[in-house]
Amino acid sequence: MTFRMTQTERELSEVGRDIGSMLESNAHWFAGLADLVEATGKPVDDLTIGELRSLIEQRTDTYNRIYARIEAREAGYAKCNAI
Repeated sequence: MTFRMTQTERELSEVGRDIGSMLESNAHWFAGLADLVEATGKPVDDLTIGELRSLIEQRTDTYNRIYARIEAREAGYAKCNAI
């Protein structure tokens, strides 16, 4: 038997995944998210689910860009040291 999720069930699942992913993040990522939340001027409990998901996405994008630059710089250093 095949189980088909409704659109609402899929969306709830995605919300759970997005919010749950915070627990798997490191301290630097989490601190950056806290800064974004504080910048809204709202207590966490007053954020809508959509607002929180947007902040999580924003923090992840920023963090990944920073990390990619660090990795690229470290790869450049490794090349220089290999010569």
